[in-house]
Amino acid sequence: MKSYRLTAIAGVAALAACLVTTSPAIAASATASPTAAAQTGCADYTFTASGQLAEGRTATPWSYVISSQPGTINVCLDGPNAADFDLVLKRFAPGGLVTVATSSGQGADKTLSYNGVPSAYRVEVVAISGSGPYSIGVNIP
Repeated sequence: MKSYRLTAIAGVAALAACLVTTSPAIAASATASPTAAAQTGCADYTFTASGQLAEGRTATPWSYVISSQPGTINVCLDGPNAADFDLVLKRFAPGGLVTVATSSGQGADKTLSYNGVPSAYRVEVVAISGSGPYSIGVNIP
């Protein structure tokens, strides 16, 4: 029984390593050019995306990102002036998504750092007040 378990764990690790480097099609959509108003602070991150968000709504720039090793996950959000956007980092767990870190407070520009374990994560952008374009960046170990 143990040999099957080790094989399954090795298979998951290999899959996670493959998913960390996105396919060209996913990379092309994830790095779409942000609008000029939202392009300033997150461009140097490994994975970037941009979008529009209306007040009271939540955006999920990626379905998930996978960290194949332990370490710090860094997220940057650059939102529109006069808006209040928040960042939420969730981890996929056996019982469903679990919130592991948030960055809230006034303003639309936020950063978040989380010392994570190998897992799949979801990043969410929440428009508390205001609407407009945003850009987001993620670095994973």
